[in-house]
Amino acid sequence: MKIFQKCAEKGFTIVEVIIAVGVSTILAGTLFTVTLYYYANALQSQITTEMALESQVILTQLVDDIRLADSIASANTLTDTYAPTGGWMTNDPSNIIIIQSPALDSNRNIIYDAGTGSPYSNEFIYYASGTNMNKRILKNTDAAGNTAVTTCPSANATATCPADRTLSKRLSNLTFTFYDASNVTTSDATQARSVSLNVDMSEKVFGKTLMLSNSTRTTLRNQ
Repeated sequence: MKIFQKCAEKGFTIVEVIIAVGVSTILAGTLFTVTLYYYANALQSQITTEMALESQVILTQLVDDIRLADSIASANTLTDTYAPTGGWMTNDPSNIIIIQSPALDSNRNIIYDAGTGSPYSNEFIYYASGTNMNKRILKNTDAAGNTAVTTCPSANATATCPADRTLSKRLSNLTFTFYDASNVTTSDATQARSVSLNVDMSEKVFGKTLMLSNSTRTTLRNQ
């Protein structure tokens, strides 16, 4: 009994402490590495899912607007105080597409120009700003009862001109191909009868660049 009591009073030797600390450090490092690995994988899976959802949001918005569109415009015709120098131009490499959509009243009825018999059109401008995919609305003020609301850059937003809608902050590229009434590709946006759309997304997470692509094709039904 006295022998065990003496051993207990002595405690650990320096060698035992060094070994214990070394083993603890190795175990802690292993646990940290494993935890970080699983956290990185979980976060990468989450970001990939979010990119898939955001790409679908972009395509859904584009498809909804294109289906109801009168036409795809090559340039904006409605005044935009905050347009880039030279105005907006539909351009694939620049990730800009201009959609002319019928002006609607509060009952969702199309507003027609009595002088021409044609619908008044608002303009929806999809454009990239860095990795942001944004949508700007230009209201046709000539259409009485038009319920559209013109939007502005977030830095210039006011109560009467809300900020452009940001559909995603992970855009890598937006590409589109126009097809005419004969289903032949055309570079003339105004001749488009249908549009093929492709959205590329990317984000770097824990040193790994995640990429995702989503695509669809839609037809202008009100042309």
